[in-house]
Amino acid sequence: MDRPNAVATLLARLLREPLVHFLILGAALFCLAGLKGPPAPLPDAGSGRISLTEDDLRQLAGLWQMQWGRAPTPTELRRLVDAQVREEIYVREALRAGLEQQDILVRRRLAALVASQSGGEAGAPPTEAQLQEFYESDRDSFAPVSELTFRQIFFSDRVRAGRAKEEAILARDALAGRGSADSAALGLGDLSECPDRLEAQTPPEVAALLGQPFAAAATRLPAGSWQGPVPGPGGWHLIFIEAATTGPVPPFAAVREQVEQAWKLARQEQDAQQAYAAMRAHYTVELPPSLAGSPP
Repeated sequence: MDRPNAVATLLARLLREPLVHFLILGAALFCLAGLKGPPAPLPDAGSGRISLTEDDLRQLAGLWQMQWGRAPTPTELRRLVDAQVREEIYVREALRAGLEQQDILVRRRLAALVASQSGGEAGAPPTEAQLQEFYESDRDSFAPVSELTFRQIFFSDRVRAGRAKEEAILARDALAGRGSADSAALGLGDLSECPDRLEAQTPPEVAALLGQPFAAAATRLPAGSWQGPVPGPGGWHLIFIEAATTGPVPPFAAVREQVEQAWKLARQEQDAQQAYAAMRAHYTVELPPSLAGSPP
């Protein structure tokens, strides 16, 4: 496929991306900033220096304010800055690879493309000895969940005109680091027949109430943080697992396929982290004075 057709195809896909509305808000901020002076030079894919200014911080904080109706906390602002640095690195690596799109609507998509490919080619399949060792190193993680206590926030497809999933993603990001009963969760989500909190529910009981896909996902989620979105009848849910009771650990032979899948996911995550670390090493990040000396 020639480059013009490839670009057209990519843009068509981007227009269907669920977070485009968030990016459009960002574009509006950049346009407003552009009215105040000449446009900033385009980033040099070969440069090893990334410089964030106080204006950049104000733009990030302004976008957050527009989305959530409040200013970000220092921790949230630092998280936004870290995400911006990561995005910039991925974008430059995409440009270095010949993806010459710098339209704001494709920046996150380009970053996602590089991130998805950063693990490299699939390696050799694991040996039985490797799988056995992986299983023995974390046997408890393969024990089936027998009971769950959790909170959920529902986002209705009908109420949100088909935007429930993307708005659930934004809400999840806003709840990062917050507790299950945190006041920030109040006012999020839509009315549902399902209680906000369910205690000591078995997976079949959860499936009867919220569907098998929801129950299957809930039994695999980590405890102690807001996760999702998870599909349910009529929409999507964010879930905070407060407690998960497990049954006896099954023998290796009974869960070998599950062990192999977990091994592959762990290897992919390790490869992705190593690849990002290698990219990150090529860049010097300059932060504005208000963030100088803060932990990364």
